[in-house]
Amino acid sequence: MKTNFLKMVAMATFTVLVMTGCKSSNQASNGYVSNQKTPSTVEQRQAANRGLKVQKEECEELALEMDVKNLRESGNGVSDKESFAVNLALLDARAKLAQQLEVLVSGLIRNFNQQHAADKDFTSVEKASQLQQGYFEQFLTNTRPICKNTYVKEDGKYNVYVCVEMGEQQQRAMYKKLSDDKKVSVDFAEHQFMQELGKAKGDYLQKQQQ
Repeated sequence: MKTNFLKMVAMATFTVLVMTGCKSSNQASNGYVSNQKTPSTVEQRQAANRGLKVQKEECEELALEMDVKNLRESGNGVSDKESFAVNLALLDARAKLAQQLEVLVSGLIRNFNQQHAADKDFTSVEKASQLQQGYFEQFLTNTRPICKNTYVKEDGKYNVYVCVEMGEQQQRAMYKKLSDDKKVSVDFAEHQFMQELGKAKGDYLQKQQQ
């Protein structure tokens, strides 16, 4: 009788262990544990490591370099097709650069006018309000990437990083447009504009790196 009781206890314990194992297996497949195969290529392993975001990608680092005159921004795009991933990354980078220009130029116009003409405070605010992110996108259409890295993710999708750059010539062309635009019409000389833009860029990058 005692032997039968011990057998029943053993069978019950085994059943519980099996059910627990199945439950754990289901939780693993439905939770955060990946069912994907282990990365088999160098690119896939690199992509998997960057998924942890332990460090910035090369193009992201280039966008944050302080000792350059040009304006830069990085972008990222993921797609089943490499060409589409590149386009997404470029759009992302240019949108960020347009946003950066909105912050820099609007700020320096306000600061300059407030420093040089106290009675133009209202005018400076009015001019700065004309400069939205969409306004600057016109200057970035022809910007080309100075860095482009393509990786293959574990699921086979292309993961593309780019860094685009707005050179000094393009910045001067932007100044001319701002000067000619009757709604904006900046009040300071080109060399002053370029100097102020450089200072504003330095402050912007320091904040980004904090």
